[in-house]
Amino acid sequence: MASLDSTEKRIRLYIYEFILRSDRCPTLNEISLEADLNPLATGRVLHELEVTHSAIVLSPGSSNIWLADPFAALPTPYPVISGSHQWFGMCVWDALGILVVADRDGRAPSLCPVSGDALELRVESGTLASSEGVVHFAVPAANWWENIGFT
Repeated sequence: MASLDSTEKRIRLYIYEFILRSDRCPTLNEISLEADLNPLATGRVLHELEVTHSAIVLSPGSSNIWLADPFAALPTPYPVISGSHQWFGMCVWDALGILVVADRDGRAPSLCPVSGDALELRVESGTLASSEGVVHFAVPAANWWENIGFT
């Protein structure tokens, strides 16, 4: 990850704080208001965060957040539930990452992609409480950023 300037750090921190508080990604306009920048300048910062692999991925051809790793901007098959909060990960690995970032206990229900059987991972007191099953990574970690939406 590249070194971030103060504006990039402030915007990235705001994005994560917003997600944890609001259960959704902030819009370009919400980020612009917080950063006291016009939307064009905010879009440039978001694009810089994306190209430097600073955990922000934009929807193709836009300045809208698609992924603030590990949080997905849209519902996925990997929900994460903690108390009254619900977020979404792009995969089961992200779902567990959400509970780490949120520093909360919770659960991540999903379905086995092979059998269709219900699966649920639970984190209690910061520890994985249920761990049946196997997590398979189709792409080596070193290659994830080549197509982060696929991996």
